Amino acid sequence: MIREANTDFAITIVGGGIHGVHLAVRLLEADMVDLQSLAIIDPTGLLEAFRRKCEQCGMAELRSPYVHHVDTDPFSLRDFARARGREDELVPSTVGAERPTTSLFFDHAGWVCDRYDLESALVNARVTAVDPGSQSVEIETTVGRYCTEYCLLATGHGGSFTFPAWATDLLSTEAVTHVWDTGFAPESIGQEATVGIVGGSITAAQLATTLAQPGREVVLFARSPFRVEALEASTDWMHFTGVGKKLQEHPPASRVREELVAKARYDGTMPPYVFRRLKRALERQSIELERSDISVATEAGGTVVVTCQDGSAFCLDKLICATGFGSPYESDLFQQHRQESTLQTGYRGAPALEDETLRWLHQDGTPSRISVSGVGAQQVLGPFARNVIGARRAGELIVDSLEANLELESQRAKV
Repeated sequence: MIREANTDFAITIVGGGIHGVHLAVRLLEADMVDLQSLAIIDPTGLLEAFRRKCEQCGMAELRSPYVHHVDTDPFSLRDFARARGREDELVPSTVGAERPTTSLFFDHAGWVCDRYDLESALVNARVTAVDPGSQSVEIETTVGRYCTEYCLLATGHGGSFTFPAWATDLLSTEAVTHVWDTGFAPESIGQEATVGIVGGSITAAQLATTLAQPGREVVLFARSPFRVEALEASTDWMHFTGVGKKLQEHPPASRVREELVAKARYDGTMPPYVFRRLKRALERQSIELERSDISVATEAGGTVVVTCQDGSAFCLDKLICATGFGSPYESDLFQQHRQESTLQTGYRGAPALEDETLRWLHQDGTPSRISVSGVGAQQVLGPFARNVIGARRAGELIVDSLEANLELESQRAKV
């Protein structure tokens, strides 16, 4: 790989989650970069943010099949389980292959990280700005500034999640929180506490069944009927062709693309195995179900009193909102480019990406040295962009693009 003398790294990956780790593995396996020329910047460590989210909502197994993981070989996780006598941690699925437990998934991912020594490429820092240039990319972090030939953005929602309107005035209190808040920990809730959970999808159901322990009262506020779906969208979108071409019929970063993706995702659903657990808990009356909307919530001496539209009222020690993420384009980095960058943004701040490469386009339509993986690439990859399979598809496109571009630069350097 060509590396400019005035750059700190050849390739810098912003984000050490599933997408960032998978991109690093693909780059190293393709011999496009060595560990001394690669940086993975993340403030929490490799896969730690995703691990924490699994713990926060009580996720016991993944929704996706065992062929979706951070390694390149689709059967790597299955073979890892078989070699260690852990086949019982591959649980049945109603769609496709068996699903791994979270314990198996993270043990396998850790094994992959160790195999490639990815920790040696980790920079524990938060990225505060990314400035695209014609020959390199400048990355500002909490520990200093780095110059890199290529930057791969593999970030999530950036801490953007939604709250009901009635909760707005209570966010400064300890009684109301969001399941994805970095300060929330299920283990901190008292064994005899009365807990309210707002939401009706997989996260709310998993959290409710996890917290439903003897001595603890759990109330699930779910105003809509439960919807059961095995996956987050139709399996047609997993092939990233066919239906995916419908997206490319419309301009990049457009409202039409965004609405097509939103319509395709089965948001607000839960898979059958989660629904069965919830149903059993409801039948045992270890969870109380409240179908009416919360109309008023008031802090009262360290507790929160909620009143529903049907007149019912509850006094809760803790009220947890499991009401989903906000816009994927509200992170600091995406806002920065929307306000001051030479890069194109569109509807709601979506990045304008080149469909074939996931490279972020400059205002003049030329591809920059910044590529995007994860939820930020959903207008190209569709509803599974944020999932593990989305990481695998993004990895293919990005690495193929970089290989072609580097070959072209090498040819030019010889002339």
